[in-house]
Amino acid sequence: MTESLNKSKNQVKKQGYRLYAQYVLIGAALGAYYGIFYKNPERAVDFSPVILLSLVSALVITVIQIWKKGYPTKEKLIIFLKSFGMFFLFLAMLEARPLFEQWGGKGLVTAFTTLMGALVGFILGLKKKPVATSTTETKK
Repeated sequence: MTESLNKSKNQVKKQGYRLYAQYVLIGAALGAYYGIFYKNPERAVDFSPVILLSLVSALVITVIQIWKKGYPTKEKLIIFLKSFGMFFLFLAMLEARPLFEQWGGKGLVTAFTTLMGALVGFILGLKKKPVATSTTETKK
């Protein structure tokens, strides 16, 4: 019995690490894509749309998540702030690409977007909880 519990805990732990790695790699791949195929739009960098879009997106996500669930106000605020942070991080990364191109060229843009994509993937992976599989049952 104890052996099956230990085995089950080990599977959850292994699945958790794989899950985080999967999210990090997907985020890094998307970030690399945004860096490799980036073309400078020859316009000034403006973060005001980033803030506005992040606020609107976080508000919509928060309303969807709390709809008819009766969360306390503090929990609603936390959901909103986490959503805002994720949207802002992603959109700010996209808007900051011209700055990184000026500082270090295409290579720095690709490295920056890949790193930021991996960070976003890791944060999203933390939200996803690993689930234990029911394949380890004790046989009598």
